[in-house]
Amino acid sequence: MFLALCLPQTNQLSQLMTPDNDWLYKNKDHGMMAASASLGLIQLWNVEEGLAQIDKFLYSSEDYVKAGAALAVGILSSGVRNDADPTLALLDEHIRGDSHVMKCASCTGLGIAYAGSAREDVMELLLPLVEQENSGPTTMLEVSLAGLALGMIYVGKCDDDVGGSIVQRLMEATDEELNHSHAKFFCLGLGLLFLGRMEKAEAMLEAIRTIEHKISK
Repeated sequence: MFLALCLPQTNQLSQLMTPDNDWLYKNKDHGMMAASASLGLIQLWNVEEGLAQIDKFLYSSEDYVKAGAALAVGILSSGVRNDADPTLALLDEHIRGDSHVMKCASCTGLGIAYAGSAREDVMELLLPLVEQENSGPTTMLEVSLAGLALGMIYVGKCDDDVGGSIVQRLMEATDEELNHSHAKFFCLGLGLLFLGRMEKAEAMLEAIRTIEHKISK
């Protein structure tokens, strides 16, 4: 990621960042994810050429490289409106898939790509992740990142469907889930939903106060 910020020669960087480059695989797990995600910064807003380059990484044998590529797709497309909507097309299957790390990266990528857009089709894709009933640390991370993404997409919109789903999931969560370090992202998603619109948040706040856990404070 730092490489993308420090070196302005994007063509040289793009040549360095190829799926078969040994340098990429000298990193571990989240290091590989950050390295492949940096392509989104290198190719920022250059959707056609950038997606062609990033797409190669989505077929890597390493899940963390693929997850970084999913994140790169979102970064690359941030604020860009395209009739073909390639970002949603590329990330949809990973949201619905079985890979935990790909779900997490795709949630974050969608949040970045569609921030402020209030896209109903993206909401419908993410809500099932928020509402899933499975418990455990990996599930809560998926739930929290999906909630944060929805908060970014519907920032300041006070959407009842999004707000109601987040609050309901918080109320149904176990103490173990709410103790999870990433549960704060879920609360942040709810806060973004009512950003600058506190007068609309009273009903949600009343519901949150019924939760017998420190996260409600």
